[in-house]
Amino acid sequence: MDTSFRTIATPAGYVGIVAGQRGLCRVYLPEKRLNDLRGAIRREYAGADEDQALMPQLADELRRYFAGEAIEFHARLDWSAGGPFASAVWRACRQVRYGRTVTYKSLAERVGRAGAARAVGTAMARNPWPIVVPCHRVLRSDGSLGGYSGAGGVGFKRRLLAMEARES
Repeated sequence: MDTSFRTIATPAGYVGIVAGQRGLCRVYLPEKRLNDLRGAIRREYAGADEDQALMPQLADELRRYFAGEAIEFHARLDWSAGGPFASAVWRACRQVRYGRTVTYKSLAERVGRAGAARAVGTAMARNPWPIVVPCHRVLRSDGSLGGYSGAGGVGFKRRLLAMEARES
């Protein structure tokens, strides 16, 4: 499948997106240096062509999101990255609105697997579309942040949640 990528300057740094015929394949979290972002994309998608006109609505939504605006993302996603369980979890997570949070346990319940909170955490760690599928809005049952596999780790998750709390 042919893929293209785009880099987007946002207030948080440079964000990358990769898309193919089925939709959005990947979102790269902000990097301070554009060359670092391009390098990460090229390592994972060596054959992707750069297209700075790719997914203009999503690019605008990401800029506005990182500027602190409450955004609902509308991009069509390429769901082929995960199996049935992970895809169900990602779909359920995508329904968590700006400024809201859920627990790993409640997401497990939403997908009909009440005892699978840890498996939900694993799916969240493999989420190829951070921000668009807002895995940063998923917390432990005790209200603590839990982990965050994205660049910047739990500190970045904390900043995203604080930003959303101000605007919601």
